[in-house]
Amino acid sequence: MGIHQIDPALRWPYGFETEDDEEGQEAGADEDWGIDQEKRGRKRKRPRSAKRPRAATPSSASSSGPLASWNAVPKRPRSSAAKQGDTPRAGAVVVPSETEAAAAEEEEGTASSGGAGRKKAGWSCHQCHTAKRQMVECERCREEIYCTFCVKKRYPKLSVAEVRAECPCCRGICSCKRCSAKVKQSEPKSPALRICNSSRSAKKKKKADPSDKIDTLDVRAQEESKIKHARYLLHYLMPCLTELNKDQMAERETEARNLGLKLSQMNVEQADCRNDERVFCDNCRTSIFDLHRSCPNCSYELCIACCKELREEDLQGGTCREELVSYPNRGFDYMHGGDPLPELINCEETDLSSCQPKSKKWVASRGIIRCPPTELGGCGEHVLKLRQIFPKDWLNKLEINASWLNKKLEPSNIVSGECPKCTKNENSRYAATRENSTDNYIYCPKSDNGEADDLKHFQSHWVKGEPVIVQGVLQKMPDLSWEPPHMWSEVHGSSTSSDMKNVKAIDCLSCCEVEICTQDFFNGYYEGRMYENQWPEMLKLKDWPTSNHFEELLPSHGVKYIDSLPFQPYTNLKSGSLSVSALLPDDILKIDMGPKSYIAYGCTQELGRGDSVTKLHCDISDAVNVLMHTAKVAPSEEQQDAIKNLKARHEAQDEKDCCGNFAINGNDKCHKSCVGANHASSLNYIDDEEGGALWDIFRREDAEKLKIYLHKHSKEFRHIYCSPVEKIFNPVHDETFYLTEEHKRKLKEEHGIEPWTFVQKLGEAVFIPAGCPHQVRNLKSCTKIAIDFVSPENVKECLKLTQEFRKLPKNHRAKEDKLEVKKMIIYAVDHAVKILKEHCSRTRLIDIVYSRSCGRRRK
Repeated sequence: MGIHQIDPALRWPYGFETEDDEEGQEAGADEDWGIDQEKRGRKRKRPRSAKRPRAATPSSASSSGPLASWNAVPKRPRSSAAKQGDTPRAGAVVVPSETEAAAAEEEEGTASSGGAGRKKAGWSCHQCHTAKRQMVECERCREEIYCTFCVKKRYPKLSVAEVRAECPCCRGICSCKRCSAKVKQSEPKSPALRICNSSRSAKKKKKADPSDKIDTLDVRAQEESKIKHARYLLHYLMPCLTELNKDQMAERETEARNLGLKLSQMNVEQADCRNDERVFCDNCRTSIFDLHRSCPNCSYELCIACCKELREEDLQGGTCREELVSYPNRGFDYMHGGDPLPELINCEETDLSSCQPKSKKWVASRGIIRCPPTELGGCGEHVLKLRQIFPKDWLNKLEINASWLNKKLEPSNIVSGECPKCTKNENSRYAATRENSTDNYIYCPKSDNGEADDLKHFQSHWVKGEPVIVQGVLQKMPDLSWEPPHMWSEVHGSSTSSDMKNVKAIDCLSCCEVEICTQDFFNGYYEGRMYENQWPEMLKLKDWPTSNHFEELLPSHGVKYIDSLPFQPYTNLKSGSLSVSALLPDDILKIDMGPKSYIAYGCTQELGRGDSVTKLHCDISDAVNVLMHTAKVAPSEEQQDAIKNLKARHEAQDEKDCCGNFAINGNDKCHKSCVGANHASSLNYIDDEEGGALWDIFRREDAEKLKIYLHKHSKEFRHIYCSPVEKIFNPVHDETFYLTEEHKRKLKEEHGIEPWTFVQKLGEAVFIPAGCPHQVRNLKSCTKIAIDFVSPENVKECLKLTQEFRKLPKNHRAKEDKLEVKKMIIYAVDHAVKILKEHCSRTRLIDIVYSRSCGRRRK
């Protein structure tokens, strides 16, 4: 409900509670008047002419009068001796007299809400005076109480635990009206008095508070940083904006030729698109940010990239096809090296090409594109009309302004070249053995609360597409528990519903989803689980709680995690000045960038099958992944012997399958080299007590050679139900491969490339640049929290990956353009232009004032 003005004749601002008032409005004008009376030493009394407010009844609450829609004004009972019928409505505020206040502190009053229950007198939030929420009592003063809602909204930098230890009142940072009034009581109320005081003689003038100077310097530094970051953004985003505008101009010129008009005479119709919705191409599933074609009959929408390919008769974006890949379940014994089920021995794999629907011919006629036939999702009747989302010429004007500012204010902080600091240094980690290479070391600084992050040093590595490891991030979150059972209880509390008793996890051996008792899952996290044959059972939870609910369900964890991440201009999802994804306007539908959690079992020994891994893939955006918790599970000697025997069975099965003896259309000769490829002895990571996960991150420039290797050796890898990989669309996007130590050795022998390989320790944050193929294996049970972000240095790579994703089949896991990086680029450039325009206007005004003052001096 909204707040309505009350007739001045009433003079007593009382009201009624509403459930919609989530922010718990402060006492407003009523409280201000009471504070003013307290300052003058008077007790607050109700005007005699005013009637006592009554609690709203269901009938009165639904009335249309202005009082019925007023928000709650919390109120305490006057005294415990009040009669039941005289007790004021719960939630209303009255400033009591001295005797009443003393009585209220000693005795309990009733909060009469239909006799539902009793609450301690004064048990309401110090900030919003609401008594219906979960409260946090200060353990220091034992007086002040804050609700968790106000802690989250008003003091986002404080966790609930920190408020419980020392409330904002004790810290001197309380922002409520009562505390603010006390702070300002000693200050002159009139601006004229302030000026008068400031112009007194030096003898009477008080010494300046050093904190004021520090605050001024901080504001100036923030403003300079804001301008510097805006210039940095333009430097990297301008080429991308120019390319986007170039593609759009080509489509406009084509449309003008088709219509027989000059470009200046053509008028493109505005699309009916709201800010809170996303528009995707119905053919390639790429997001549409501005210019596109739409069917006036069936609303089929086509991006300008697909339009261009149609005219060139080379439609690649999805090619209107779906690919079906079958991985039959050959039985539990087959997954552990045995024979398949009898009914599958002589079966042949389905020919994938025969499963595809026959494609209708869809071509452009003399540059004019009609809606595709019904088999392809359209109506096949009307010509697709050109539409635009942004206002006319808005993007062109944005490019002109951005280009002028970029040339005028070319940033001086662009970093390039080699970094001599990161060779055999404590702030670096040896991760590769490439010959004649300067990037074998990874930049690995320490996260220190007392020192600022070395942003420029980070950028010198980040701009070259190198990963970065930051140590000690977990030390910034000492008050929070990241134990998986604790987080589960924080989310679900003491709920015993059937949904909470079980959890859905991924079985790493079969790569399939399984349902398991929640308690059993967490017991296995600490103690381990195994199958009947004693082979380790690896389970993992992915994206729990779901990322779009993480901060809602775990508010303390989410806020503290974001605030503790290093390099805040990049990693702060809400206020990062160098995070392109954070610069979208508030009214634009934003992409879910995290946080996301990953809880998984782990095993130090490389098993070869069923390892707890994240298979090789390539993210469309940058990411940072922090290892928050680990638990070591050591197998018994008996289990180690069983693992050794099962590995021998796996080797025999690999040789048989690679030779083509079991319904596999492999190469003509048997690849005996694959035997043992998945079971080579792993590197010795057992001695590293802090290590939790083994990372392999490939360089972007090595991705093509990596693809060639995976295509050649694809039959040596296993995927769902431990079946050999059947079909490849794009090896680094399919997420069907994990390269073992033996495969990495062969990759270097055949193509001369190797990844950065390192162990992520507890509390370390790993920064992964967009476009770098990578894989992870858990050496222990691990809990990781990650976020995605888009940095200006890697925007070009994001655009390149968007083009690769649009060429994948329609049902591919990475098909949809969830990032919408083109839209991000436009709004980020607009954000930078506004900042720099304001800076230029202010600088020009200062120059004018300075020149005029110099002229007066000459006269």
